[in-house]
Amino acid sequence: MILLSFVLINTILVLVFAVLTWAFYEFLRPVHRSSLTDQDLPFLSVVVPARNEELKIERCLGSLLKQNYPRYEVVVIDDRSTDATAEIIARIAAGDKRLKFVQGTSLPPGWIGKCNALAHAVPYASGDWLLFTDADTCHNESSLRDSVSHALANQADLVSFVPLQELGSFWEKVVMPVLLGSFLSGDPFHTVNDPGSDRAYAYGQYILVRRPVYKAVGGHQAVRDEIVEDHALGRVVKTAGYRILVADGHDLYRVRMYTNLESLTLGWTKNLYSLIECRPTNLLLILLLINCVTLLPFVQAALVTGIWLHGEPYVYLKEIACLTALGLAALFTTFRRASYHYYGVGPEHFWLLPLGSLAVTALYLQSAYLVVSGGQVNWKGRRYRVNTSKTIAPALRLDRELEPVLDKALAQESLD
Repeated sequence: MILLSFVLINTILVLVFAVLTWAFYEFLRPVHRSSLTDQDLPFLSVVVPARNEELKIERCLGSLLKQNYPRYEVVVIDDRSTDATAEIIARIAAGDKRLKFVQGTSLPPGWIGKCNALAHAVPYASGDWLLFTDADTCHNESSLRDSVSHALANQADLVSFVPLQELGSFWEKVVMPVLLGSFLSGDPFHTVNDPGSDRAYAYGQYILVRRPVYKAVGGHQAVRDEIVEDHALGRVVKTAGYRILVADGHDLYRVRMYTNLESLTLGWTKNLYSLIECRPTNLLLILLLINCVTLLPFVQAALVTGIWLHGEPYVYLKEIACLTALGLAALFTTFRRASYHYYGVGPEHFWLLPLGSLAVTALYLQSAYLVVSGGQVNWKGRRYRVNTSKTIAPALRLDRELEPVLDKALAQESLD
């Protein structure tokens, strides 16, 4: 009876998670094709920070320079890369006058590298609107036109767009569906779009903002020490009384965040604990949710199968089997629905969920440990200490002349 009750409760939890996931997609604002004329569209500046992106930057810039938007420029800042990123940007800029190539400055104490790069790049931008997008993105031809039209039609001051995630390697397909899927339950009804709600965040791979609004709130300087700078920027803009929105960017752009286990681990451990407000209770709840939803149904199925194969009599075996089957079916339909935002994931990857659950648990625990213990997070050769206020302090403070030496040493270390 105890086992039956446990399976019943867990199945209900899986069904609730499934409902929340479907609600997320039902209430996610679609982005329609633009019907505005060229004269109706404002001048736009696309700002791209790039640090050690030699494998991705050419694809990103190529897609941005093929847009059907009438009047725009692309401002790219090389954030003191130690690979061939700067050379690639310079070559592309030499062939297209719409691209402005900006050299980054050394990182001041107390600044996140990306915030420093963007704050330095914005003065070179001339647009009435600013689009901040990452070097690991690739944009569809009408991305700029459709996104700006969506912002204008909804009278928004800042809009960010949920990306299509490209998942290539084995560990991307293991970890990312579990991790990203768990985020959907955080705001299933998109209260971020409600001016009366305090909830505020943004998807940092694609943030479109009015230039006067960006300037009024202090730009990236206002969030310079925030480890999750995109969420912080959304919060600053909304707190100032401006209208922020989140919409579906599936047809606008795609992003390859990480390409292997090492970069995935470094990328997520730097900010996972901050994404749940650095609260132990939130950590406990998210780990319970992830493991109860994506791990326990498979454990239950293995248990039922084992009992059946051994022929052991169990009075509630049929009921437990039916509940387990219901939970797995609900989880599978949820996985397939969420796969709308995953490129490279098929139905067969559903069976990787238990492994993904364990891997994501390890990432959350590692991220929490680094914050609580004062350990360093390492991202693209820069090291920070993240505190429970979700802000950083540089682990090392060096003179400007020494920073390039450190950059090269850390880059070599990551290769070794």
